[in-house]
Amino acid sequence: MITKELLFSHFTGKTSAMQKQSIDEWALIKANEELYYKWLEEYEAKHPEYPADIDKAISNYRHFLEQNRKNAFAEKPGDIIDPVKKGRRWLLAVGVAASLSIILLVFGMRNTELWKYRTLRTGYGKTRTVQLSDGSRVILNANSSLRIPRWGFGKTSRNVLLAGEASFSVKHIATNQKFVVQTAKEFEVEVLGTEFTVFARDRGTRVVLNKGKVQINLREGRSTRKMVMKPGDLVTLDKNSHIEKKSIPKPEILSAWQSHRYEFDKTALQEIVYLLQENYGLEVEVEDKGLLSQTVSGSLTVDNADHILELIETVLGLKITKDGHKVHISQNKQ
Repeated sequence: MITKELLFSHFTGKTSAMQKQSIDEWALIKANEELYYKWLEEYEAKHPEYPADIDKAISNYRHFLEQNRKNAFAEKPGDIIDPVKKGRRWLLAVGVAASLSIILLVFGMRNTELWKYRTLRTGYGKTRTVQLSDGSRVILNANSSLRIPRWGFGKTSRNVLLAGEASFSVKHIATNQKFVVQTAKEFEVEVLGTEFTVFARDRGTRVVLNKGKVQINLREGRSTRKMVMKPGDLVTLDKNSHIEKKSIPKPEILSAWQSHRYEFDKTALQEIVYLLQENYGLEVEVEDKGLLSQTVSGSLTVDNADHILELIETVLGLKITKDGHKVHISQNKQ
């Protein structure tokens, strides 16, 4: 029986191979999906990341100014009021406030994006579930970041900026306000309410739609090319800005990472190398480039990159040498 305690142990990497297989099979059942995410969110709430808290820093700064203002004018009972000293304290308080305000202004001018947006990040090998203020849910894949406006989100706009990979479950709101996922390549996904996954890394961008309807907006110079997607559609954009849309039979495969699972269906070793580099931060060297075209099929639940390396070694019969973050793949000559 799959319990919350067992799943929590699974998330911390303390389950056996048999337990992992049971969890994998249980998570594939549609009826268990909502409960799985509920427990995942509860786990991540109890084990949060530690991003910089800009809002707290601003609050502390204001508190600091207020304390300096109070200290500058504080007088103990019995003190003899010296107008000259009181004037100096007043000038000191004003000077401190003015100096810090100038520093804050200069810092703010140089880091406008830092003040306008809060950024959610994940490290290598980590995922993170976030509930946005408009009710939408985002699951960030490893080595990814999502920028969200600090002010006006859900009121004046619902635009977010993604670098990496994330799955979105967008909530439709009463004002019919569009939810827009922007990437750094003039490529954005515009929706009203749906479920989809966006991949946006240096080697290209892709969107796969699971439910609902989305529109792709690709800015080409002064014009914008629009493309409507339906469930099962996959849109890809390569480095040369070549865009392609096709229908795939199992769109859920491209978002299986949400359950710490990878679905390989005649997947080339080259794609798995990209996965190891982008999601786990490994430096991978393949001795014979001809090996990159070999393919792997199968489902694998993973806790770390070593599980993927073991799969490659076993299925393809290759020799893998790992030294820290460096991995060397070669033919097994034995």
